Formats: sequence, structure tokens, C-alpha cells
Amino acid sequence: MRRVATAAVGMPLTILVIVVGNPWLSIAIAALVGVGLIEFYRMVERGGYRPVWEAGIIGGMLFVFGVVWPEASWEILALPALLIYTMMMQLRGGRPERALVNAAVTILGALYVGYLFSFVVKLRGLPVGLDQTAGPAPVLLVVFVVWAADTAAYFVGLAAGRHKLLPQISPNKSLEGAGGGVLAGIAVGLLCGWAFRFAPAMAATVGGACAVASIFGDLWESAIKREMGVKDAGGILPGHGGILDRFDGLLFAIVVGYYMMLWWPKS
Repeated sequence: MRRVATAAVGMPLTILVIVVGNPWLSIAIAALVGVGLIEFYRMVERGGYRPVWEAGIIGGMLFVFGVVWPEASWEILALPALLIYTMMMQLRGGRPERALVNAAVTILGALYVGYLFSFVVKLRGLPVGLDQTAGPAPVLLVVFVVWAADTAAYFVGLAAGRHKLLPQISPNKSLEGAGGGVLAGIAVGLLCGWAFRFAPAMAATVGGACAVASIFGDLWESAIKREMGVKDAGGILPGHGGILDRFDGLLFAIVVGYYMMLWWPKS
């Protein structure tokens, strides 16, 4: 019941923010990055790592704002500033124990959560479609595909799952469920292509590829949680866990969707 209630509020709100666009979209994504990085760094601390929280969170948010205000060069400066500050902090007090791995975990978090999330804002500003104008349609296509793939994979896996996908990482996921998710992604891609006036071939291909990417995104987060010994990344979304639990598939899919639509032949 809590899961359904959260989805009933979260899904329309997500669509609204995407449709409205900036500055509300970038503010919302930056907030998700902040919460997602708190979840990530809290998880890895359970494994004995000591990330530099402030560097990762600020760096992750700068990746988002750098897309909105490229003239400020924030996106270009974010990574080198993050690297230098993180490494300097590892030398604080003259105790370099695990300095390498702590710096790596800090930077990984900023890239995984902040940089990948910034592609939502990038895709919102990408000219796509017959009239080659920027708008919410490309982002909505990817979001709807991820939602459909996730839902189909769950129900197909529940009804017909016989062969495990990667049981050592996520024992409940099946090959049959993954196949159902990809087919659902293609179908929803075609539907969105018709609704948004995208080329059917592009919409179907993007839908299938984003569905596959979302499965890998889900597995990646499952691998992190399994290593750290946690069930959920957080608890901010009742019935769904944390921000990373809800958006893990989208983080991979949005990057795949962006580059496929960017490179797809215009004619």
C-alpha cells in the first residue's frame, strides 16, 4: 500500500517537473543528487570506507548546474576540483591509510550519482524529433520505458521466471523477467514515438536499449548493496527504499538514451 501511494504521488510529480523544465528541473535533480550521494556515502561507510562527503556532494551538484549554466565552466571545473580536494583531504593529519580507495569511492559516488543524473537535464535540452526542438518528450520517453521495463520484468519474472539472471548479485531477477522488460521497453518506445512524433525505428531502438541499460543499472546498485550488506540504499521513499533504489535503472538508461538520440541520423 505504501509503495502504491508513493508511486501515485511521485510519478505525476516527476512528469510535471520534466514538463516544466528549468530551473525547477535542475533544482529537483540537484536535490536528488544530494540525497542520493548521502545514501551512497552512508552505504560505503558500512564497508569501512571513509569518503569525503562534502567534496562528493558539491561536485555531484556542480555536474548538474554545469549543464544549465555552461558559461560558468562548472562542469569542466567540477572533476579536477573534486579530484584535488579529495586527495588533499586524504593527506590531512598525515594518516594516508586507505587514501587511494577512499578517494576512489568519493569520486565514484560523484560520477555515478551526480554526473549520470545530470544527463536528465542534458536530454531535456537536446533537440530531437521531426522539428528538432528541445522539450520534455525525449526525457519522458526514457522515463516511461524504464518504468514499463521495471514493471514488466517484475510481473513476468514472478509468473514465468525459471532461469536466474545473475543470482550471485540479485537472486530474484530472471532471464524471463529481463526479456519481458526489454519487450515492454520496445513497445512503450513505439507508443511514445507515435505520441511525440519521433521516428518509429529510433523510438523502438531507444526503448529497447534503455530497457537493457536499466536492467544493468539495477544490477549495479544491487551489487553495491550486497557488498555493503544493506537491503535498501535509504528509506526516504516509503515502499521503494531510497533515491538510488528508485532511480538506479534510470541513471544508466538516461545516458544511453541521450547518446542514441544525439547520434541518431537526423534525416
